[in-house]
Amino acid sequence: MGSNSSRIGDLPKNEYLKKLSATESISENDPFWNQLLSFSFPAPTSSTELKLLEEATISVCRSLAGLWTVFTLGGVGSKAAASPELSSPLANQSLLLLLVLANLTDASDAPNPYRQAIMSFKNTQVLPILEILYHVEERNSHHVYMALIILLILTEDDGFNRSIHEVILKNITWYSERVLTEISLGSLLILVVIRTIQYNMTRTRDKYLHTNCLAALANMSAQFRSLHQYAAQRIISLFSLLSKKHNKVLEQATQSLRGSLSSNDVPLPDYAQDLNVIEEVIRMMLEIINSCLTNSLHHNPNLVYALLYKRDLFEQFRTHPSFQDIMQNIDLVISFFSSRLLQAGAELSVERVLEIIKQGVVALPKDRLKKFPELKFKYVEEEQPEEFFIPYVWSLVYNSAVGLYWNPQDIQLFTMDSD
Repeated sequence: MGSNSSRIGDLPKNEYLKKLSATESISENDPFWNQLLSFSFPAPTSSTELKLLEEATISVCRSLAGLWTVFTLGGVGSKAAASPELSSPLANQSLLLLLVLANLTDASDAPNPYRQAIMSFKNTQVLPILEILYHVEERNSHHVYMALIILLILTEDDGFNRSIHEVILKNITWYSERVLTEISLGSLLILVVIRTIQYNMTRTRDKYLHTNCLAALANMSAQFRSLHQYAAQRIISLFSLLSKKHNKVLEQATQSLRGSLSSNDVPLPDYAQDLNVIEEVIRMMLEIINSCLTNSLHHNPNLVYALLYKRDLFEQFRTHPSFQDIMQNIDLVISFFSSRLLQAGAELSVERVLEIIKQGVVALPKDRLKKFPELKFKYVEEEQPEEFFIPYVWSLVYNSAVGLYWNPQDIQLFTMDSD
């Protein structure tokens, strides 16, 4: 080695590597360091070469594992560490560095480039997650769960919920339902989550998926800003789909009840449970709409327009005991703007209706809107979450890193068929 070229076959017998991984200390002034660092070695270019490299250096790596433990976690010996800070020097210093970078003041006269960089990554962080959810039918359930968990955690932050509506995207090529030439990241997020809910309703019927999707929408609802007209339409369309499903299940439950009176021998489906589930989802959607109307009505004329266009959908829920309270604000908004449109005359254009809505928002008495507790949901880890996350993340690494060699015989965290 040294200044000479080295081959993979020479590595097991290399004196410099043996000395580096040995237990004897080496002075910082020892010529060994210059000789070690000056060697030339061609980097592996394929998984085959990586496999050969692993086999050639396995003994050295085993010795170095102990050295790395000393660096990161502190040595294990007879003497106790003087203080917790000294017991894991590298790990501790790395954590302190991140804490300092994240908590430095970020002001116009003294900007914090680290925080600014993190905040500017929303586009690159969120878009790949949305694309995963958009192609939900092509992903396994674990991959979808991971994407939804990340979104739910992100939406717990009000700053995130505000800023995603300020990021404007153009020409989202992977979104095929409709051409989106320009849309905010927030509106796109709403579209993808609603699409995931609708897919789940017709295909998998996974309650966990429903819960996380609705929780993310609920967290965002108070911060909805300048919703794209298509996003506003999809919110009301989802409610329409839920309403139809509710009526269908209610009719089935009624017929089932009649059947049970005429025959005691045939077991009948439990439609009452299905009805309770769909009513819980409907109430959550009403709470999301109500939260937006209560907190950001003046920012969302497109949602008011969509609400008025489909106002007949909400009629059946006005007096329903499960929804009567949450319907008060929605009913007030519908009645108020319907009255103003009626005064303006018939055959109004879309532009004119939106203009009336924007003018009416200023005149709407806000004190007439009933206050409800803020919608806030947090991701709660199950007991021992590492049993799921660690094997799954490593399975992604194994399946994605096609240029790296991983010895299948050494894999113990996950089964080879997991993806």
